[in-house]
Amino acid sequence: MSQQRRRLLELAIACCDLLVTTFSFYVAFWLRFESGYWPHGGPEIDQYLIILGGILPLWLGLFSFFGLYDFRRRAHLLADGRGLLFSLAAGVLFLSSFTFFYREVSYSRLTFVLFGVLNFGLLLCERVLVRWLLQQAHRRGYHLRRVLIVGAGELGRRVAQQAKRHPELSHRVVGFCDDQESNGLYKEEYSLEVLGRTTELREIIEEQRIDKVIVALPGRALRKISRVVQACEQEGVEIDIVPDFFKFIQPRTSVRDFAGLPLVGVRFTPVESWKYRVAKRAFDIAFAAAVLMLTAPLLALIALLVKLTSPGEVFFSQVRYGTNRRPFRMLKFRTMRPQSQNSSDTTWTKRDDQRVTPLGAFLRRTSLDELPQFLNVLRGDMSVVGPRPERPFFANQFKSEVPRYMVRHQVKTGITGWAQVNGWRGDTPIRNRVEHDLYYIENWSFGFDLKIILLTIVHGLLNKNAY
Repeated sequence: MSQQRRRLLELAIACCDLLVTTFSFYVAFWLRFESGYWPHGGPEIDQYLIILGGILPLWLGLFSFFGLYDFRRRAHLLADGRGLLFSLAAGVLFLSSFTFFYREVSYSRLTFVLFGVLNFGLLLCERVLVRWLLQQAHRRGYHLRRVLIVGAGELGRRVAQQAKRHPELSHRVVGFCDDQESNGLYKEEYSLEVLGRTTELREIIEEQRIDKVIVALPGRALRKISRVVQACEQEGVEIDIVPDFFKFIQPRTSVRDFAGLPLVGVRFTPVESWKYRVAKRAFDIAFAAAVLMLTAPLLALIALLVKLTSPGEVFFSQVRYGTNRRPFRMLKFRTMRPQSQNSSDTTWTKRDDQRVTPLGAFLRRTSLDELPQFLNVLRGDMSVVGPRPERPFFANQFKSEVPRYMVRHQVKTGITGWAQVNGWRGDTPIRNRVEHDLYYIENWSFGFDLKIILLTIVHGLLNKNAY
């Protein structure tokens, strides 16, 4: 799909969003005041139309902010569900807060709730229909861009394979352009041909009416890549380059500007996102404060039991690696006998460990010994969700034994994480933990954090591997 058509599509979707939102608002008003389901003297609708005038531009801004008008990405039919939920929740919350302080007119909060529910359902149906129609059009060959792949080696074949597997990308590969490869392999596997050499690129673009060129040449062919780029720009054809070092680069990485020089990140990490730095931190503070206040009696009871059942301190602090390998002292309720604490920095806890007190064993099985770590969250040492922090002795040992182990320290460590809710805690294989931690980092979202917290509450607290 060309940029012009894409812009027209986005404009059409925005207009449909406004119509659906207006319809939802009217239906919500009718249900609340005119349907008879809720007996109440109905106000004049003019008072609510003033609010609707502010809703429409606000909704467009929220939808744009949450990426609901980006149809370039490959996505399934329900891909807009999360963005719609977050944007509408934020919008309805803002409306309710605004009308609470605006006392000139008394607005019904129930009307806004009904409006939000109706709007979400209707907009989701609209988005599903649009994406389904686009997928059907692409599968039937409509609105496809004619693509030429320069480079018929392994990298070029991978590009052709992915384009064939994913018609929703709206790319129709018409052939290859290469100086060395023969035709037989591509005719048999992809029904494609090598249309000519790179010196004939301009003629191929003209004859085949090419819309886009994808360069898939090896990194050593820099001069050839430069000539291909120059030829495409002279012909006014869009050009993309697939880097030869793609094995080292993760799909969600980004290209950043460094004083005019493009920098390609090897791995996606969410730490530069404002959602991660600001929203996640705000949530951590609110959640940790709420947990500490709600569990204050339980914390006092556990502290008393620890003191009465074993001599020594109530809390146990241990140096752990945090973000960017910065050490901090992590707090826990003491679960071992005092004379055993010194060896815990370099000794792995085993099942039926004789150093653990009877009360400590119970606290570990129920994860109640971890509750003081919410103080670490308030201090900023940890997050509620993230890879578990490790002791420096073991971290330095694992980094030479487990590939990419230290990547997990590029984000803030957490009380719970994706590895923990999947059962990889305690004396379990480190490689499995790292695999899940890296998956969390590369796929981080605020919704993913909420999912992990819910899984922790449901079945993550009691675990047979926690001892």
